[in-house]
Amino acid sequence: MRKLKVALGIVVSLACLGLAVAGIEWSRVGGALRRADWRYLLPAGAALLGFLLARSARWRVLLGGRVGLGRAFSLTNVGYLISNILPLRLGDPARAVAIGLDGEVQVSTALSTVVVERVLDMLTVVALLGVTAPFVAETGWTRQAGAVGAAVGVAALILLTSLALRPAWGRRILSWLFGRVGWIHAERWSGWYDGLVEGLTALRSARGVAALIGWSVAAWAMTVAHYLGIMRAFVPEPSLVEASFLTCATALGVALPSSPGAVGVFHSVARYALELPFGFTAETAMVIAFAAHTFQYVVMCGLGAVGLLRENLSLAQLRSGAAVAAKRSE
Repeated sequence: MRKLKVALGIVVSLACLGLAVAGIEWSRVGGALRRADWRYLLPAGAALLGFLLARSARWRVLLGGRVGLGRAFSLTNVGYLISNILPLRLGDPARAVAIGLDGEVQVSTALSTVVVERVLDMLTVVALLGVTAPFVAETGWTRQAGAVGAAVGVAALILLTSLALRPAWGRRILSWLFGRVGWIHAERWSGWYDGLVEGLTALRSARGVAALIGWSVAAWAMTVAHYLGIMRAFVPEPSLVEASFLTCATALGVALPSSPGAVGVFHSVARYALELPFGFTAETAMVIAFAAHTFQYVVMCGLGAVGLLRENLSLAQLRSGAAVAAKRSE
């Protein structure tokens, strides 16, 4: 099954890369690159750094403040590095494994915080899409994806909040399953459930929920600012609506299976998110897509490598642990 997922991701990435470069006049691409004002990569980089710091601060809230911001930042970057260079999107399980190596935080607890993060991201992106869509001439499939994402996100948040407030409900369901399915390892799964509930602690207080919402909004605002900087390098007056819509489209689009780093999927989604509703030329939209992905890839991989050194971790160690954790969480 895992090999099939890898193969499917490669096929999807190759197909999307083909879409990303379809109908391009390469002479115009050279002209767009020569006219680019690369100074705007500096504010784009600052916004990307702000995005990573906001995500790290949010993760720290979910972990109950048991790790410092510096360590949360390092391991967040390690997660992005692994997702960018290894298949099967093992970045999130890898940072959960990494933070659990010293025993301060259970791996199951860290994995549960990752689930909450994904739900918060989905809800934030959908809210951003709702604000942006009325100003976009043609949103197409992104509106439909946003509606589906909103329904799934709200349902997941309700479920997680219910488990956080009433953990005994989940334990009763597990006990019922243990009594009827003999091959389930009751002790192991009870331990994983306890870790899951522990990772939902922040959802039990209004202050914790407010902090999570605040950092989520800050993270995605930084993403919009990042794309605005990238776009300004290639077009004279990019709008906030264009950057916001690009943020929503890529965030929803990269949920598709792909090779590491969302290669191909990101490029095709970003190109057509600018070309179809806003009238960007195919060449300019493609250049922005490739520039944004390359810039993010280089910066995040570089920060991830620094994180590995700081935490004294190895890719092989995290890859094997993440694969086991991901399999258990499926």
